[in-house]
Amino acid sequence: MPVIFSQNKIVGIPGNYPLTAENLLRVGLALCTLLIIEKELQKPTLSIDEANFLTLSLGVGFMNAGGDVVLKGEGDLRVRCLKRGENWELVFEPLSELEVKKLESMLFGRHPIPKRVGEEIGEFRL
Repeated sequence: MPVIFSQNKIVGIPGNYPLTAENLLRVGLALCTLLIIEKELQKPTLSIDEANFLTLSLGVGFMNAGGDVVLKGEGDLRVRCLKRGENWELVFEPLSELEVKKLESMLFGRHPIPKRVGEEIGEFRL
């Protein structure tokens, strides 16, 4: 089974797996679903430090699962985007080792991750 996370990070070159738009959308779906199930949050919030290809791809998936994304604000989960030469990192805080395992189980499991429709889709706030 492939691994997406290295501890609480996803590392790679934007556009290449695991930092493709499609994969990050699924990670966003799974993150929001995990917060709804594990933390029993009605409307989870993802905080991003900057708007770029990686954070917005992730954010679209998070909103599609019903969560809100806020730029430079407070959230239930924070994502920092760091550039280290050719590699980029998405760092998720707080995200425990057990939560990472649950996320990867969702991502590689056979069951589809639920998506919201209409008014249930989350919002992007500045």
